[in-house]
Amino acid sequence: MRDGTPRMPDDMADVVLVTGQVQEYSGNVHEELKLVLVPESGFTVRRRGTAYRAAPGQLIALHADDAHSGTPEDPGSAGWLIMCVSPGLIAEIVPPERLRFEDPVIPAGGLATRFQSLHHDLYEPASDPGATLRRESRMLEFVSALAWHSTGASSAAVGAAGAVAEIVRDYLRENLTRNVTLDELTDVTGVSKYRLVRLCTMHYGLPPHKLHMRLRLDHARELLRRGVGIAEAAYETGFHDQPHLTRMFAQAYGVTPAVYRSTYNGVVWSVPSVRGR
Repeated sequence: MRDGTPRMPDDMADVVLVTGQVQEYSGNVHEELKLVLVPESGFTVRRRGTAYRAAPGQLIALHADDAHSGTPEDPGSAGWLIMCVSPGLIAEIVPPERLRFEDPVIPAGGLATRFQSLHHDLYEPASDPGATLRRESRMLEFVSALAWHSTGASSAAVGAAGAVAEIVRDYLRENLTRNVTLDELTDVTGVSKYRLVRLCTMHYGLPPHKLHMRLRLDHARELLRRGVGIAEAAYETGFHDQPHLTRMFAQAYGVTPAVYRSTYNGVVWSVPSVRGR
């Protein structure tokens, strides 16, 4: 089993791979699409008050900006395969915000098999002629197949809720270092405080204040991947100081900013400049 150190394929900057011992985590939010496969153990994902169990070998797809926690049934010996796919790569196939999964456990067993094969392929160096073209093509074909299982905005009600929630998210992202109030969010969305909190929680699994914290932490991750110092990252994301960021970061991701920075250093996602609606 590999040691769990994140690895970026040498020919694909929009993908990060992890192979290692499965771990429990809580309240994770990320901008990228996260795919998880635990071949030897069941795995339960909790999101928006609902638990979803993946049987051993079932693929889990966790879309961006949706808080979730994960618990393995066999944390002592089971391993997992993780693939994080940037919004920029997804945008080659479908607008990233449309790639959503009401049930994160993908029922199609063929996709899990394809994922495992693709993960293994991308983990190895692209050494032979034509390898990069093959790997890029396989990656895009896999995301396209995954998109067929996405629920997307399947109803007008879900679409309306998503539109309000996205306005909230975008405003919070633009004001990471400020104490944003519900009055402000009501002004920018045009809906009542109660409805705003309900729609945000329904869409992202978090009320606005917790979503704001997770967005700040997610931006801190981006800065750390770029090699920014921990103290500067804390300042740029509105934390009181470096120890404050370290405490919140470790609670959220199970590792300190220093460990995260050393393993992910140099990994910068490609984010599309225009998002489809």
